Amino acid sequence: MEPRDTPLKNGRKKSSKDRRQDILTAALTVFTRKGFNGSTTAEIARAAGVAEGAIFRHFATKKELLIAVLKPKILDGIIDLDKEQRESTPEEFFRRFLRNRLELLKENEGFLRFMFAEAQYHEEVRDALYKGILEQGVCIVKPWFDKGVEQGVFKPFPFPFMVRSFMGMAIFYGTFNHVFPGLFPEKTIDEAADQILELFFHGLLVK
Repeated sequence: MEPRDTPLKNGRKKSSKDRRQDILTAALTVFTRKGFNGSTTAEIARAAGVAEGAIFRHFATKKELLIAVLKPKILDGIIDLDKEQRESTPEEFFRRFLRNRLELLKENEGFLRFMFAEAQYHEEVRDALYKGILEQGVCIVKPWFDKGVEQGVFKPFPFPFMVRSFMGMAIFYGTFNHVFPGLFPEKTIDEAADQILELFFHGLLVK
């Protein structure tokens, strides 16, 4: 028998918005623990305390549910940053962007391990991640890079190469720091971001 939608303590049923959030929270937990292919909507529904049919009232497919889980984690910070930094220099935007990504990695270690592990082996997850989320993030970041090139601040490297290298440094730092905690001398994310950016912007060689 499918569970009924969970009522609130005062006896009222949860709103549609509340149930949707319960489903997203449960899906994140189940996806992280069992992977995308290993998770079922029935299992997610049980974890959320709703009937399985409630999931499909909010999300047409399991892939659409996955995108809804991933999108706010990955994209909301970039969208907010873009709005907040409208008057900033391209260099300052990338400084804050890196700090934002390092914080994301630190606060969502299990979730991000799931995301990258699943994307390696499952085309459906890879497609959801790139077309549903990362393309939009790229469209936000690229104008900042282009502005830096136009102003003579950044060298005119191909954008895909630049952003892959930039994010590669952030992701590897965050992953390595999780596997070997305490190995690095940096005490704060700001300190780590400043050192990564110094290396990225100015290189290793003394000029």
